[in-house]
Amino acid sequence: MIILLIAGIACLAVAGLQLGRPRLVADRQRRAAIDAAAAGQVIEGGRESVLLGRIPGVLARVHRAVWRKETPHDIDLKLLRAGVSRRITAELFMAGRVFVTGFGFIFGIAFAHGPGRILLPLVFAAAGIIVPGFLLSKAATRRSERIDSELPHFVDQLGIAIEAGMSFDAALNYLVDASDGPLADEMSRILTELRVGESRRAALRSFALRAGSEDAMAFANAVLASDQLGSPLAGILRSQSADLRHRRQMYAEERAQKSPVKMLFPMAIFILPVMFVIILGPAFLGSHGLL
Repeated sequence: MIILLIAGIACLAVAGLQLGRPRLVADRQRRAAIDAAAAGQVIEGGRESVLLGRIPGVLARVHRAVWRKETPHDIDLKLLRAGVSRRITAELFMAGRVFVTGFGFIFGIAFAHGPGRILLPLVFAAAGIIVPGFLLSKAATRRSERIDSELPHFVDQLGIAIEAGMSFDAALNYLVDASDGPLADEMSRILTELRVGESRRAALRSFALRAGSEDAMAFANAVLASDQLGSPLAGILRSQSADLRHRRQMYAEERAQKSPVKMLFPMAIFILPVMFVIILGPAFLGSHGLL
């Protein structure tokens, strides 16, 4: 009796796997199509050098072994936010960082003399570690700021197009064709994901994650709230654009209030010493009989 029960459970498990396999395969293929379309990859078999294909993988493994706090997923997210994921993968970025670090260390050893033979290689190696991540973060920040600056006007145009009778997808496609910039690229990616079968919720959530800003998240939440509640999307977008402009104004005021504090350090370093030299220099020279 127990054997029959175990056999029945096993049959049910096998049947469940067989029934769920087509869905899993379809989801996997859809995910691969989204990633390939977003990355703009063109696969050409047999043309890539085996040696050139192995070197980045080896260097990337060194990066994963040394910098355990920064995972490939974190680097992928930074590359997406910087808008360079179509040209640079996480593996290439990690390989490039390891190469630059090693090259800087060797360069410092080759050109350093005397006491700097130890310090200079370490400085160059540290620069190879820090500078690529810093440049990537700055690029991601600049792109996020551009998206935030373009978003209120884009939401206004989207609301006008929807009020004119266009659907959300058609209005989005029309505005993408009529504009350019990082926001248009992100909206084009949303359309690509929707065409290959991704849900609107997942596509908008991915956009907010790639943009990495509160304004993008607010826009995604507004569109999803309209879908869930059945509210008119045009009215929600109109109020959303006003809210985004208010956010931009508050952000500008916040930056203006921080400016005096940020100016203290340059003033203390570059302006005050010159003022002391101009004011006290003649008195010092006169006291020593040089004038």
